[in-house]
Amino acid sequence: MKKMFMMMVALSALLLTACGGASTPSDAAAKVYDLMIDGDYEAVSKTFYFGEKSAEEEAQAQAMILSMLQQKAVPQIEKKGGLKQVEVLGETIAEDGKSAKVEVKLLYGNGTEETSKVDMALDAKGNWRPAMKK
Repeated sequence: MKKMFMMMVALSALLLTACGGASTPSDAAAKVYDLMIDGDYEAVSKTFYFGEKSAEEEAQAQAMILSMLQQKAVPQIEKKGGLKQVEVLGETIAEDGKSAKVEVKLLYGNGTEETSKVDMALDAKGNWRPAMKK
């Protein structure tokens, strides 16, 4: 359950970053988590990159992400007093320059912290976005 929660938080962070057209994977991941801090989970769901999909397929995938966030991640975040701060610890960009991993530290309202790695992908428009793995 914790692994699923961390995956959802990581994915959410990445998606949020992608919406802003971030120039680096770290910037994109930080933007996603900022959306989570603001409680804008719908915007988070729209940041994810699902590969080359039709508009309908992408909308369905975004709805699935939003549902998973609301059912799984949000209750876990609320239990911890909310997500208060995110710190990017580092990034590793793949040799092909099309994917990356961003390591972040999440700080919660109850004083706990966790680290997570977020998979990122470069979309067709050159924006870094959280990647939804198959």
